[in-house]
Amino acid sequence: MNPSIGFIGLGNMGYPIAKNLIEQGFPVSLYNRTPEKLRDLVTLGGRVAQTPIAAASSAAVVMTMLSDDAAVTAVVDQILPSLQPGTVFLSLSTIKAETAQTLADRCRTRGVHYVASPVMGRPPAAAARQLSILLSGDAGAKTLIAPIVAAIGQRSFDFGAEPGTAHTVKLMLNFMVFTVVEMLSEVMLMAEKAGIDKAAFLDTMLNTIYGAPVFKNYGTLIVQESDVPNGFATALANKDLRLAQETAAALGVKLPLAELVRAHFEEMIAEGKGDKDVSGLITHLRG
Repeated sequence: MNPSIGFIGLGNMGYPIAKNLIEQGFPVSLYNRTPEKLRDLVTLGGRVAQTPIAAASSAAVVMTMLSDDAAVTAVVDQILPSLQPGTVFLSLSTIKAETAQTLADRCRTRGVHYVASPVMGRPPAAAARQLSILLSGDAGAKTLIAPIVAAIGQRSFDFGAEPGTAHTVKLMLNFMVFTVVEMLSEVMLMAEKAGIDKAAFLDTMLNTIYGAPVFKNYGTLIVQESDVPNGFATALANKDLRLAQETAAALGVKLPLAELVRAHFEEMIAEGKGDKDVSGLITHLRG
């Protein structure tokens, strides 16, 4: 029998993940600050809760997909007193390891199991159940959530018992994604200035030594330069990059590439493009 789920945060990533869970037969109680977004999920069988507490209090597993550390902490502040011992708190958000450890310690005092589960993949991957899930936390809780992981992703990677480890891995991987976006934007501008067809260059790139999905997905978006609905907002990417820098600094590691990319992201945000997909960086660099 599938465990009951309370899902909090139905944005660009949370919505398709919750939709897949409902379609896979999980009983899901949904909370979002804008409940009108949930009508289609109700038609599929989801139940709308009026508050985070209502969504979480009777669930075996609570899942959050929220924008930042403060948002996750605020939700935990609200719901933790109402959670039953044995509940699993599944944190899909991109946050710092220190925040995760603090939340895990607080959960432990209530007999609640914190499992970090940030995901790799854009909204289309979430919709297609093609996410990669990064896990760390209590081993027994991971066993309970295994059917959930299988329902939303194509693979998972277990980084042990420390609750913050998976979040650190996610920040490292996202930092790598953003450097690829910067690099692709720069080389596509070079191709443009040199009179080289960008689509032809992309095809050559993908069929030599650069065939990884991150090059294909972002290379295609950068060549097309179309407005991407429900994409990876530059403001959120900038937040992730800031967290990566803070994490690296605490470890005594310098990230000079992060400084460059973040400067460009902050310029885009200052121009009012914080809600635009990060693939729009090429337009910004063109000037």
